[in-house]
Amino acid sequence: MSSDTVPPAPRTQAPTVRPRPWTRFRAWAFEVPALQVIVVLTLAAWLVITMPVIANPRSITSILVITSLLALAAMGQTLVVILGGLDLAAPGYILFGAFMAANVAGKLGVPPVVALLITVLVCGGIGALIGWICHRLAVQPLVVTLGTGAAITGATLFLADGDYSSAPPEALRSLASLRGTTLGLPFPPLILIVLLCGAGMWLFLNRTAAGRRFYATGINFRAARLARVRTAAVWTMVFAASGALAGVAGIFIASFGAGWSQTVGEPYLFSGLAAVLVGGSIFGSIRGSYTRTLLGALILTLLSTIIVSNGLTEAQSRIVFGVIILAVVSLYGRGRHVRDRF
Repeated sequence: MSSDTVPPAPRTQAPTVRPRPWTRFRAWAFEVPALQVIVVLTLAAWLVITMPVIANPRSITSILVITSLLALAAMGQTLVVILGGLDLAAPGYILFGAFMAANVAGKLGVPPVVALLITVLVCGGIGALIGWICHRLAVQPLVVTLGTGAAITGATLFLADGDYSSAPPEALRSLASLRGTTLGLPFPPLILIVLLCGAGMWLFLNRTAAGRRFYATGINFRAARLARVRTAAVWTMVFAASGALAGVAGIFIASFGAGWSQTVGEPYLFSGLAAVLVGGSIFGSIRGSYTRTLLGALILTLLSTIIVSNGLTEAQSRIVFGVIILAVVSLYGRGRHVRDRF
């Protein structure tokens, strides 16, 4: 070796930067809904300790039925939120579904299956039109769904002509009745229906090519179009599903309450969106799922039961829900969006 040859400098490895505990906790909370499970177990334990009388089959069934109604009403909203939008027409869809259950199936004697089919076609068709308009004209869904929801509400009240005394037929009420049975088991079929819908949505989102295209559209709209994803079809189908599912939820809500009113759908807009956000599904999030919405609905139902048992008013419960939503958004919504990383 020549004396002029200089040996290469030894390579130094860059020091490993360990993520902060808060960063690790947020990453863990994003990956799995373990935080929501912990909250559910904590609230359930708190409820049983403070109100031991609630630990009976009837009360547990009541909590599960109310959770199922909220989860069903929030099912379509979950898809819209993952897509990056918001469906404010949900109360109108729910009102129309309740009208079909009580005044059409109950009063006019139309078979419940026919009333269900009409609800799906009407609400789904309106939702499809909303999705197409928002995509085609690049209009915010917030504006279009707000106006459409008001129009659906007005049209439904016009069709009802002031008759709010009708009730759904027994065939529908038995599906959501606390005394109903499913395959001989002491719980109403509604609980099983919601669980099956949840399993079907999980399979769709995680095991199908259509589910991957749906996530791709919500994560990065332009990149999805460049990848030859038919984003117009995705938006149309998602808003159609949101309308149809909310209408079906209205049928079950009226069946559970054995009637309906002008404001039957309004509470489910705020609580449904809260269930989606509390579950951890954020706008345009790849980790949004209906499993999280189910957990969020159960959290809100348990929390509502605790609030009612402590004598808080509706206004106070809204404050509690708002604080919870802000806390969840601060946890899940502060990370850089995927579309901003590329």
